[in-house]
Amino acid sequence: MARPRKDETLVTVSVRLPQALLGQVDDCAKALEEEAPLLQVTRTDAVRYLIQIGLEQFSKRKKRKSRKG
Repeated sequence: MARPRKDETLVTVSVRLPQALLGQVDDCAKALEEEAPLLQVTRTDAVRYLIQIGLEQFSKRKKRKSRKG
């Protein structure tokens, strides 16, 4: 059976992370699985999730700073 089509092409990015940070990523994956027990959350899924959340927070902070200036 073929994989379902994705809306956009994914690009592979390699990063080197300290073991402690990687442990936090794994903790996040485990917590996300506990929130949705029927889903299997991989380390890669957790990294994508954390990047998305971080970028959303960054964007909000950037907008607040531009309003003050």
